[in-house]
This record gives sequence, C-alpha cells and structure tokens, in this order.
Amino acid sequence: MTLEDYRRMEMLQVKRAARGLSVKEEKELGGLARRHEEALFRSQSPASPANGGCGITSSSGESSKPRRMSFKEAITKAEDQIGFHEYSRQHTCYGILHDMCRVMAEVYMMAPTATIRINGEDLEAGMVAEVFGEITPEMAEERAEELQGVLPDVKCLKAYLRSALYNKVFEFETADAKVAAEVEREMGWRRSTPKA
Repeated sequence: MTLEDYRRMEMLQVKRAARGLSVKEEKELGGLARRHEEALFRSQSPASPANGGCGITSSSGESSKPRRMSFKEAITKAEDQIGFHEYSRQHTCYGILHDMCRVMAEVYMMAPTATIRINGEDLEAGMVAEVFGEITPEMAEERAEELQGVLPDVKCLKAYLRSALYNKVFEFETADAKVAAEVEREMGWRRSTPKA
C-alpha cells in the first residue's frame, strides 16, 4: 500500500466515526483495510514452501524474505507522515517533533517480532509500527505541545516518546468517538442498534 492509501484509509475511518460513510466509501474502506492486512501478513510471514516462498535467494541475489527498512527510508516515512518538513527550526515544537520522527523511524526499522516496552508492557514491534502508522500530523503536533513542559524532567526520552505516541493514537480515537456521540446527541440522531 502507498502512503496515500494509508492516508485515505485514515480519513475514511475518521469520517465514519464522525458522521458515517456512503455505501461507496464503505466499500472503498473495506478494500483498503483488506490490502493493509494482506501487506502486514506478507511482511510478517517467513518465506517457506507452505506460504508460497522457497526461502532461496533468487538469481538476482535478492531473497524472497522481506527486507527491513533502511534508516533513510524509515526517517523519510516518519517525517512525511507527520509533515515534519512544514515546520521551521524556530517553531516551538520543532525539537520534539524531530525526536518523535527518530523514535518512529526506529520502530519502523525493527523486525516485526522484536519486542518494545510500551507503558511497562512488552509488545511486538510490528503491532507498535501499525499503531504508529495511524499517527497524523495533527496528533503529532498536539502531543508535542502537550509534552513541551514535561520533557526536561524525563530520564529516558526514547521510551517516554514511544509510549506518548502510542497512547496518542488511542486518545485521539476516543476523542473522535466522543465528538461523534456529542454531535449525534445535539442533532437528535440515534444509531440503530441490532435487536437481540
């Protein structure tokens, strides 16, 4: 999947939570979600005869096993994802956003089965990378503004930023759901609930 596909999927998910989707948009979101799952499955499956790969290097010297992202690829992905290049060095959040990009890039480079400690719990890097893939420029800037006064007292910046970014995705989804519920309440809309 391309970065544009991920952005479109994210935009549709936010729209669905806020006000719902048309039938055409639901189908599009379903297709994007399937492609995303297939891409994750392919990136995490070892090459073996059972899953269609032989695990043997091709004549061009390339292995059928998925390769890890280089640092340059990972940092570019993170910077593009949060729109880092739109900030000037004089912006109050520039330094924190810079550090966030480095933390995200490190996670994107890790093997999917490696473990990362988030909120005191060991999680698979592949799952953390998937959550980090949901971070939007709005989320990153909001979290950076929230952390400005806190970071000088933090002893392990990398671990703190990992948890802060991971948590922000879920906080943002919860906030979106609250806004959607508030709009529904104010407008007198009710979601239909299935009868038991």
